[in-house]
Amino acid sequence: MISQVQAQPQLNLPATTLTILSYVRWNTPNPISLCILNNSQLSNQFIQVNQQLKSAYQIQAVSLSELNKIMCNAVFFSTYTPREEQNIINNLKDAPLTFSSNNTECKLGSAFCLYQNKTRTSFKVNLASLSQSQARVDPRVLLLAKSTEP
Repeated sequence: MISQVQAQPQLNLPATTLTILSYVRWNTPNPISLCILNNSQLSNQFIQVNQQLKSAYQIQAVSLSELNKIMCNAVFFSTYTPREEQNIINNLKDAPLTFSSNNTECKLGSAFCLYQNKTRTSFKVNLASLSQSQARVDPRVLLLAKSTEP
């Protein structure tokens, strides 16, 4: 099933994110909620890949004004700068695991920063942001991040 998803480049971003999420231990009961912030088109891609992978994540598109009103175990940013991401994260009442597709330096903002590396999706990890999250990520994910670097 994963090979079908990887064959479609536009779906690699959601597939990579959902794979990272599979390495997370949560302190909350299922289902785990992934909120896609201000990007309904990307949310639809996540829903499609979530179904293809038969994952049990609850994917929802949310606006910034809704973010503190609903439960999000993880938040995906795609339309904000790293500084804006950090400001939003600092103002969240909970400490979700955060992802970004618009933060290639990964020094500020989200814990996981995904980017296109030639023909595949790669990611970096911001350890400072990761440590602020309530999620417990398997350390092997850190090795995966290092192995995807050029």
